Amino acid sequence: MFLRRSILISAIIFLAAALSFAGGSKEKVKTIEEWEELAQLGVHRPAQDDWQAIEAAAKEEGRVTVYSLSSRVFEFGRTFDKKYGIRVEAYDITTPELREKLRLEQQSGVYNCDVVLIDDVPTFYKEFLDTGMIYNFVPTDLEDKLIDEAKESPLLIHHYGMQVIMYNTNAFDEQPIDSWWDVTRPEWHGKVLMKDPMRSGAEFNMFASFVQHADEMAQSYLEEFGEEIALHDTENAGYEFLKRLMDNGLILMADSGTVVRAVGASGKDTPVLGLLGYSKLRTFEEENKPATVAMNLSPVTGCTSTTIMAIPKFAPHPNAAKLMIKWMMGGDNPHQERMAGYQPYHVFGNWSVRKDITEPEGQVLLHELDLYVEDPEWLYQNSVRVRDFWLQNQ
Repeated sequence: MFLRRSILISAIIFLAAALSFAGGSKEKVKTIEEWEELAQLGVHRPAQDDWQAIEAAAKEEGRVTVYSLSSRVFEFGRTFDKKYGIRVEAYDITTPELREKLRLEQQSGVYNCDVVLIDDVPTFYKEFLDTGMIYNFVPTDLEDKLIDEAKESPLLIHHYGMQVIMYNTNAFDEQPIDSWWDVTRPEWHGKVLMKDPMRSGAEFNMFASFVQHADEMAQSYLEEFGEEIALHDTENAGYEFLKRLMDNGLILMADSGTVVRAVGASGKDTPVLGLLGYSKLRTFEEENKPATVAMNLSPVTGCTSTTIMAIPKFAPHPNAAKLMIKWMMGGDNPHQERMAGYQPYHVFGNWSVRKDITEPEGQVLLHELDLYVEDPEWLYQNSVRVRDFWLQNQ
């Protein structure tokens, strides 16, 4: 097996004047029309996928390259290699780096990537899908197994997540907060940690959602403090929340693992809170650290994150890409195949979009939680303003 980790935007390795594709064809592909025909994508997408032919062609291609926002790419990469004998070149890259790496390669005519897994839904809908840099691929035999939201999505949704506040139960006898506004109080100065939202789509979209729902944030402030919110050179209560949180000594980390370790080490003498993805509960469990999620906060417990998959234009191994996507979605019979490539994501805080995948025992259904749901259109139209505000005030 060949697995390689990359955390920085890599240098351009080669310029591809021509590529070889499905079924071991040595025919040189010069146009997107030729690639679509060989890859059986775009206008050449068949009504029904022939998985016997796809698997045979994938094995002849012999390799698949995955750009992923998550280190779990190495886990499902190993199981895919074991299942099919196809080498996996896996890259674990932050969302901004992944986005720019793929954009740079596509604009330069360098086609390395076969599958992309990312949580920057607004940008990938507007700047990659709409411009033809990536292709949606939903295995035809999975279509009737998807929930309605996934069927309507422009790109295949791999899973939903949720951004929340976590605390160490050794540090607190009971949940220490009941509102997002609590983290702006003086007693939490310098005690709230998170991954830098400039390095993550999920964290950034969470904060942008507070701006989108500014009226609800204002009402929540009124309920929490018993008075109308006073704005300090900000446009609304959403921006005011971000400003007060930063002014209250918010600590930004390079990655979520550092936040997990800090919360895990938290005690009564050094209590801290972590803004994390709900699925990080698995890490606390693995490390035997007693952490949990602050539930039923005002105005919401947290914000959803959506992780999507796609096949980039001129992917050099399109059949292996299709096989990998199906593997990542759970394969043919997820409960018989131990979730196949979805296994690393079958944890608390991740929600599958397949109706035939049973969630982990005790997992609350996503629609039963109070949360803000990502709005790709609003986020795309307003993300630059939110980002500029953040950078000016941090």
